[in-house]
Amino acid sequence: MSDMRVLTLIALLAFLLTPGAAAVPGSFGTLQAEESGVSHWVSGYYVAYQRDLLPPGKIEWSGMTHLIFGRVTANPDGTINQDFDIGAPDGPALARKVARLAHAHNKTAVLMLGGAGSGEGIYLAVRDHRAEFISNLVGVMETYGYDGLDLDWEDEVDWDLFVTFAKELREKAPDAVLTMPVGAINSNYQTVIPQTVLIARYLDQVNLMTYYPGTAWAGSGWHSWFNSPLKGAKPTTPVSIADSLARYSAAGIPKRKLGMGIGFYAIGYSGGITGPDQPTTEGCIRGGDNDYPLSMLYGKNGEYNERFRRWDQAALEPYLSLPKPDLFGCRYVSFEDEQSILSKGAFTRAKGYGGIIIWTINQGYVGSHSDPSFLMKALRKGFIAPDEPGTVAVSVYPRNVSIHSGQSVRFRALVTGAPNRNVSWTVQETSGGSINPQGVYSSPSGLPPGSSKVFHVIARSRADRTKYSRAAINVRP
Repeated sequence: MSDMRVLTLIALLAFLLTPGAAAVPGSFGTLQAEESGVSHWVSGYYVAYQRDLLPPGKIEWSGMTHLIFGRVTANPDGTINQDFDIGAPDGPALARKVARLAHAHNKTAVLMLGGAGSGEGIYLAVRDHRAEFISNLVGVMETYGYDGLDLDWEDEVDWDLFVTFAKELREKAPDAVLTMPVGAINSNYQTVIPQTVLIARYLDQVNLMTYYPGTAWAGSGWHSWFNSPLKGAKPTTPVSIADSLARYSAAGIPKRKLGMGIGFYAIGYSGGITGPDQPTTEGCIRGGDNDYPLSMLYGKNGEYNERFRRWDQAALEPYLSLPKPDLFGCRYVSFEDEQSILSKGAFTRAKGYGGIIIWTINQGYVGSHSDPSFLMKALRKGFIAPDEPGTVAVSVYPRNVSIHSGQSVRFRALVTGAPNRNVSWTVQETSGGSINPQGVYSSPSGLPPGSSKVFHVIARSRADRTKYSRAAINVRP
């Protein structure tokens, strides 16, 4: 019998022999009765320091079941730091506002504890002041109007203490929604930490952070890979959502409690790499969280162009293979789009997993697009309401341009809400020039001096001919 199977059996027996175990919400004791009624969640992280990317009033609530607001951190003495990364009074005011908005839209509001770099404070608080810390934590949750806590203890973790912490927190707050993010599994050398199985019995969600930097590496032996690959794990690309979820499930965590994760940001590879599964060199991964949000990729000056989009059938992920490097020096860019989100939703339903987390919804709001929240709507269709029809939206970039008579300019169209992302191009005005099927506009020549004119090009969706967008061209002599 393998070491992992032995550890799993020990953890399971320890649980079954624990007095009162069957009474724990969501425990193994209640699992079988609930297994047939899987409820898929979409838990979106909203962080205060990215509030300018997505003001609270523009959150697309229909695409979520849970909003996780970040964050509070632990002080070593067991008190709670409540500046929410932006200081008082803005942080506390924003926390209250987001909780109120979530409840107004019938969503569950969860307060995030911790995050990268904050583990030492949690460790000392749990080790030396656990009862006071738990009481303070529940008090802060209630003060700000939240329904639960996300236990994001990522570094300096004492796993045995974490089990005790989760148990005592559940006892203190029996009705709270408790969630925890855990790492993706590199199948070359990582295994599931046994204590996560014990912690999970006190939780409602165990969500895998299956996004970069936990999914892709660079250097000798590693090949270029994806931000949030659904499938395709192998020795040179050792992480996938499917593989990691299967390993946590095999370790003993109920499928209904397990969720995958995606990042609303892009990563790229420099050094001449043009696609996935190519040899890499040290330090060639660029972009990532904060640096390359999808709002930038899809936005008015972004690199996204349907002509360069490709689909990888092994990973079930899209990517860009660019003819020239982007601002990060990359020709290969990995990102999420509607097709990949729908694929992940279909996988979750087929396999009986619980849902998905998004880090962060702030980075997925594309303010320049005619449907800024198209990614959140894809999450709704993928995980919450798969039978609902999509809403087609079209945007043209650049929206306004000035050129001389006889010159040309290339336009690109962003189409969302339909699998067919193609458009037909036309010029609105008679004798206003011409545009070819690739979006290259050629202005009329021979304009007399002083007779600048404005013409318009129109991109019309081939999926829904009623949906279109247009751009203006100021043509000068």
